[in-house]
Amino acid sequence: MMAKKNLLILGAGAAGSIVANKVTRELRNEIAQGKYRVTVLDKSDTAYNPAGYTFIPFHLLAPEDIMRPMKKVISPRANAFYGDDGEVTNVDLGDRKVSVKSGKEYSYDYLLIATGARLAPEAVPGLADDYNTFYTMDGSIDLRERLGTFDSGRIVVTTPEMPIACPGAPGKFMVLLDDYLKHVRAEDVKDKVDLTFLWPINNVGPPVYDERVISGFEERGIDRRYNFKTESVDPEAKTVTSADGETVDYDLLISIPPHRGAKAMLDSGISDDKGWLPTNKYTLQYQSPSESYDEVYAIGDGGPITMNKMGINAHFQALKTGQNLINDYHGNGVKSIYKGEQGCPIVEQAYTPATDGKAYMVTWTYGNPAKSFRSGKMGWLIYRMYYYIYFDLTAKAIM
Repeated sequence: MMAKKNLLILGAGAAGSIVANKVTRELRNEIAQGKYRVTVLDKSDTAYNPAGYTFIPFHLLAPEDIMRPMKKVISPRANAFYGDDGEVTNVDLGDRKVSVKSGKEYSYDYLLIATGARLAPEAVPGLADDYNTFYTMDGSIDLRERLGTFDSGRIVVTTPEMPIACPGAPGKFMVLLDDYLKHVRAEDVKDKVDLTFLWPINNVGPPVYDERVISGFEERGIDRRYNFKTESVDPEAKTVTSADGETVDYDLLISIPPHRGAKAMLDSGISDDKGWLPTNKYTLQYQSPSESYDEVYAIGDGGPITMNKMGINAHFQALKTGQNLINDYHGNGVKSIYKGEQGCPIVEQAYTPATDGKAYMVTWTYGNPAKSFRSGKMGWLIYRMYYYIYFDLTAKAIM
């Protein structure tokens, strides 16, 4: 009889959930016979869809739309541990052992690391002292209240550095914000609010994507400043200063703070100096300059600094990796290759009393750049619909 095999999954976000649900479904007979075991660890027993945070400040989604109890997302065929029993503190790749906050240790035959990214506002002096963001649930809810009463002045949206999760989100937020102020708040703030977009590099996406962002901002009169690397924030003077010494005044500052990989990865000595995990770009197996582990996969936002951190990436990486873990168990030698499937929705108009909504999902792969596209109302409707089917289809690895 084949020895029992253990798959340990660190993190139950999008990537971890998809892998857990795919593997437990396709190896359900082996699990029932005691030949295979899947264990999922996460510090939270609530699942979120962070991509929906962008919509909450504008009343386009409610918090309840993008959160579920984890027990309704992760298959009951998996053994799941949350809280102190699920919060990873150390990963020992050599001994195939993972420690958690409660002191428990978990061993494995196969390891999937999907611990995502964390926000580090403290990395920019002064930022944590005037911290408004739509990159957390609480931050989005707070912004909903602030934007509902903001009557005049300059709103600055700043992204100090890359990489960040969903790099298209700040641009989408600007469009949603502009349409919200013009067509929802309307008479309350007409001609009283200016918008400024500070971005640390010279593009927000592939050329065809970036062209549309630039032209859209110009048509809307949004002040766009590329290559603005935010170095510090002065909450008292209400200014943002770049590494080049340029200063921008604000009345309301909204930030996408610097991102880092999970602290446990850094503490374990298996990541780079910011917590990002090295992998083979095609197989997503752990591969650093000095060592590699074929039984370890790292996917999602916690992957290499060179790999884009988007929901679509996590989705395709999880489907490929889930299949590879199944193949690894069967020992058939087949490897499903990740071809760099990635993408980002562009929003060119929100749905308001005065506008119909325009959006499109722009996609590309390694060596195949994004092609010209035409956004429209149907794209907006499909994009909006996705948030209502995410937990039942995407997270369950059905699509």
